Amino acid sequence: MKTVQRWDQAGLITVVRTIHNQRRIPASEITRLTRGIGQPRCVIYARVSSSRQEQAGNLERQTDRLRQAANTRGYLLVETIAEQASSLNEKRRGIKKLFSLIEKEAVDVVLIEYPDRLVHFGFPYLLQAFAWRGVRLEVLEEPEKQEPLAEMTADLLTIVTVFSGRMYGHRAKRVQECMTSRIKVCLQEAEQTDGAS
Repeated sequence: MKTVQRWDQAGLITVVRTIHNQRRIPASEITRLTRGIGQPRCVIYARVSSSRQEQAGNLERQTDRLRQAANTRGYLLVETIAEQASSLNEKRRGIKKLFSLIEKEAVDVVLIEYPDRLVHFGFPYLLQAFAWRGVRLEVLEEPEKQEPLAEMTADLLTIVTVFSGRMYGHRAKRVQECMTSRIKVCLQEAEQTDGAS
């Protein structure tokens, strides 16, 4: 009890006082204090951009490499998140699940193969944001340093590719809607013609 008193007075832990002025330690403090004990809890996140890559087995191979790395590093694997989606898609189910696990303090380490598997832009911000929640973001293979012009060119090509895909997707949807409405009109005209005869 003396240790709790000292830690409380030093501001090392947060306690709650009862109506009789006794100290009680919240469960969240116990979790925070015991987080470093035992195996670090690890989530692996794997992603491929296209269904063709997924069908070729790239996603499965990436997941296997990450599992082996987690095992080698002595991590306790608590979740495997694997998905096929663009890195610029902010509505990815997998990334939302990852953020949810971090918010619930259910993970100590997030293991990914390359930075762009998680996000294509703003990776340093994610590193810092994860660290604020007490989570390490580890990368198996750091990307090679590029000349600034080569890096900017690659980024621009990625942006053009992704937004072209979105534009063509919207165009295809509009064409499909137009065809559907035309078919309905043709069917209605055919029914009216049949009714008149």
